[in-house]
Parts: sequence; C-alpha cells; structure tokens
Amino acid sequence: MAKMRSIPKAVEEIRAKDPETCISLCVLRRWVKEGKVSSRKTGKNYIVNMDEVEAYMAGGGVANADC
Repeated sequence: MAKMRSIPKAVEEIRAKDPETCISLCVLRRWVKEGKVSSRKTGKNYIVNMDEVEAYMAGGGVANADC
C-alpha cells in the first residue's frame, strides 16, 4: 500500500529523516503544481505518494509515467 501524506505531513516526514533538507512546503507544492510529483485531491487538500516524492528527490524524475 502506498504511503500517502498531505503536503505538510510529507514535508514533516522528510525533515524527520533529514533535518538539514532544503525541501520546504513551497518546494513540494511547486513540484505538485508542475507535475513533477503526482497528487490526489481529497476534499480541499492534496495528498502525495511518499515513495514517489523520495524517488524524485533521489533524481529518478517522476516515478509514475501517467502524470
């Protein structure tokens, strides 16, 4: 099962793993808006797949070709 997180929770999880990261709420929102990381809308919020975010951060590009 995919690890789906809201954008603020995703940033929180990234920072827990790497406190020195430069990934911010604005950066992750921009990646979603630009289609670099796919998202799903749930009500008024968006959720992202943490595996896909981590793959993009590792330099793998968009993990899901359907984006």
